Amino acid sequence: MTTLVFWFFHIAYALILTYLVLGFIVSFEVSAAMNGGELALKWIRKHFSYEELYWSVIIFYPMLKLGYFLLEELPSFFTHNIHCQFDLDSLFEELFHHD
Repeated sequence: MTTLVFWFFHIAYALILTYLVLGFIVSFEVSAAMNGGELALKWIRKHFSYEELYWSVIIFYPMLKLGYFLLEELPSFFTHNIHCQFDLDSLFEELFHHD
């Protein structure tokens, strides 16, 4: 294994892990905010502008769907009393146009 291949694999590994960690954080906070979590709404307002959240949702959309499934849809399947709604438009409206 040459040095170039060695560094390529380490950089690729670091990028994949960074995507997974940041994607989990964004998906957890967005899922909590979509269900009315006041702390999640405050956290998003503090850490993101409209454009930053918009691009984060686009970049981490697969993680967002996976996180929403694991945190909201799967538990509601077993409990039958939680109503889940994946609605990013209403989240953006509540976060940035609710002045």
